[in-house]
Amino acid sequence: MKVKICGQTSLGDCNMAMKHGADFVGVVVDVEWSPRSLDINRATPIFDNHKDHCFLLTYNMNLKPELKDCMVALKPYALQLTGQESTSDVDQIKSKMDVLVYKSIHLNAQGNNNENPNTILARMEEFILAGVDGFVLDTASRGMFGGTGVKSDWDLAGLIIEKCQVPLFLAGGINSSNVAEAIGMPGLYGIDLASGVEDKKGEKSEAKVRTFFDVVRGITITRP
Repeated sequence: MKVKICGQTSLGDCNMAMKHGADFVGVVVDVEWSPRSLDINRATPIFDNHKDHCFLLTYNMNLKPELKDCMVALKPYALQLTGQESTSDVDQIKSKMDVLVYKSIHLNAQGNNNENPNTILARMEEFILAGVDGFVLDTASRGMFGGTGVKSDWDLAGLIIEKCQVPLFLAGGINSSNVAEAIGMPGLYGIDLASGVEDKKGEKSEAKVRTFFDVVRGITITRP
């Protein structure tokens, strides 16, 4: 089970997360509404030190010149598209850039769900055909797309995860108290969290990170 600690804002926090067991870190770049967003200059030391493990998160940047500048400067392990990017956008990115592309799929917050899993899976299949290498199943809440600290409907998420044919991370409201439920979902590639190991937005807590990985290492998964 892979673990991605996202919303990183400093090299020190990234080093700490990797030390305790993170497989990947994620950095939000030039996303105005995100309290965890960095500009290229502030993000560069993180990518320079963790380029083989670092996701670059963008929002509706698509093929604007800024995206090319980010890719050239930061050279991320993977590009995560967190906005309303289309399959055509993905196709263009994959044709012009040699990078893994993950697409965020946003579910409604828990208790506010009337979504059809087959509809979502069909849309994901269109992205796969366009070249997407994996997905992050996240939560949309209060006008934010990801980084909300809010769970989606995990029953719905489980149906999607079990049928997804490419790597898929589950994100949204994951912390040490519910990670066992998340990890228990058949077919899940990884978990992705930010607020669950923070003291405040953008500042990771080493105590919470340590506790989280202690819990993860103690989980035993049984399958019927």
